[in-house]
Amino acid sequence: MSSSREFLEQLQRRNITTIAFWVMGSCSLAFLLMLAVFVANPLPAMLAGMAVTFTSGAGGGLTLLLRKRPLWQMVLPQALGIVVAEIMVTIWLPELRVAAAPFLAVVVLLVSLSNRRQITIATMVFCAVLGALLVALGPALATHTQLPAQLVWLLNATCVATLIVVVWAVSDRLNTAQLTALRVADQRADEAEAARQTAEAARQEIEERVAEQQRLFALVQTLELPVLVVDDHVLLAPLVGNLDSTRAGALRKQILEMVAEYRAQVVIIDVTGITMIDTEVARALIDTAVAIRLLGARTVVSGIRATVAQTLVSLNTGLGDITTMANLGAALAFARREVASTVHT
Repeated sequence: MSSSREFLEQLQRRNITTIAFWVMGSCSLAFLLMLAVFVANPLPAMLAGMAVTFTSGAGGGLTLLLRKRPLWQMVLPQALGIVVAEIMVTIWLPELRVAAAPFLAVVVLLVSLSNRRQITIATMVFCAVLGALLVALGPALATHTQLPAQLVWLLNATCVATLIVVVWAVSDRLNTAQLTALRVADQRADEAEAARQTAEAARQEIEERVAEQQRLFALVQTLELPVLVVDDHVLLAPLVGNLDSTRAGALRKQILEMVAEYRAQVVIIDVTGITMIDTEVARALIDTAVAIRLLGARTVVSGIRATVAQTLVSLNTGLGDITTMANLGAALAFARREVASTVHT
């Protein structure tokens, strides 16, 4: 937002500078022309004309000197110079009042560039009333200072040409600024689109990484708690490492799903690789066996070490109706006999 305001203020300063430059240039040219005529023919009208052009040109020069100041301070000298020059023209050079009066529009344009809307409206009303009064009351206010007809024609032409050039210069600046703003907007839009595409690519990459992490996490869980189909209607869950309540809950869920899927009759939980079992984990194993029983299967625990057995005894945690075997081979043989007896019956 601040960059946009800075760009707008720079544009307005360039427009004010352009107006001041052309007004000062045209006034300087007219001043030199009148000075040359005055040297050849020292008429009072030449002095009046030089005073008018000097007043307006001096306002433009002060505006150029104040181009680093706030906008309203920058436009004030030029606006006042034009207004005073218009009044001087009406009084001393009434032949030029009709051609010079439209320069009050330049005052309105200058004030509008200061970004003060209410002051601009008041200036517009003031200049419109002043211009109408100066044109209408010019003959009554005039001091009847006469200018040579050729000089009047030349000065009128200079006023008209200067006004047209000022309007063209300002409109050209505005058109250039609009094109620049469009280019900047297009560039920002392209940058925003590129940023959106980059963000979209980053989002997709993040989603792919999350999916890959989830896949790896599922693989790790599967490797940590593998449940294998070792025979028809026989499942094996070999456990390794420390078995905590979280792993025990995940094990129960996985075993129950596979019991339902494969219609298992015997589930072997081998704890040969388990180094420690506490009361909470033992309770989780018992709950798992109960859930397996509810699904119509039987639980066999194999490989209970002496330290684990002592822990279970010391904790006074029984294993209920869970069948225990010394090792995995005995558990497999028992499971096959159970399945075979069930098939024969």
